[in-house]
Amino acid sequence: MAIEEKKRKHKESSEKSHKKKHKSITKIIAPSSPVTSVTSAAPTVATSFSEIVVKLYLHLAPMWSGKTMEGVNEQLNAFLMKYVPEVDGIVLAHSDVQFDTEKGKILYDSPFCHFFVTAKFLVWKPKRGTKLVGRINLQSEDHIGLLIYGTFNASIPKSRIPSSTFEWKINEETIEEESNDTESEESDEVAEPVSEERTRTQYGEWINKETGAGIGGEDGTLEFNVMDIIEANDILTVTGAL
Repeated sequence: MAIEEKKRKHKESSEKSHKKKHKSITKIIAPSSPVTSVTSAAPTVATSFSEIVVKLYLHLAPMWSGKTMEGVNEQLNAFLMKYVPEVDGIVLAHSDVQFDTEKGKILYDSPFCHFFVTAKFLVWKPKRGTKLVGRINLQSEDHIGLLIYGTFNASIPKSRIPSSTFEWKINEETIEEESNDTESEESDEVAEPVSEERTRTQYGEWINKETGAGIGGEDGTLEFNVMDIIEANDILTVTGAL
């Protein structure tokens, strides 16, 4: 009985250690070169895009035998459009993949091939104090919501909208229209699509006190200062100020 119990414990410990070996698929060791800004026509203008060369330790499954590069790209694609702490930004693209050695290693009883590669990541990492431009997609009395490059979320809270320059104006006409349309909507099977302009100012909008013009102008774009950057669930949210 004692011998059987020892065998059972040894088997369980072996299975646990075997699972631990395969827990990590891809690991970024460290950026192997300094951050370099993407070249632009105006080098004096700060950019939130950077190219970073990183070194990664990959564990390639047997299914990628004979098509190694395809397997490497598959693992690198897992970083796309996610916040990666090692590069302190969101990875948008990868390129220039190079193998550090000619052959990989197969260790112990693992069928995975282990090897190092270097790759270039295009990273979006806005910095505090810089300026960004976003398109307004939501306005409320509490904040202004924006989309940067049509992808990344940004928010300007009321406390960071200068009350000396801007004020919140309630759209009274829209409220009256909605109350009048409630009865007619019951008989309509298909509702008319709501335009982007009406959605943006459905219940009101922030306006300039002097001119009375809506914030963001005709195209709804707004330049703001980056005050804080919040990382949650592999994405970045920018908090700004006017």
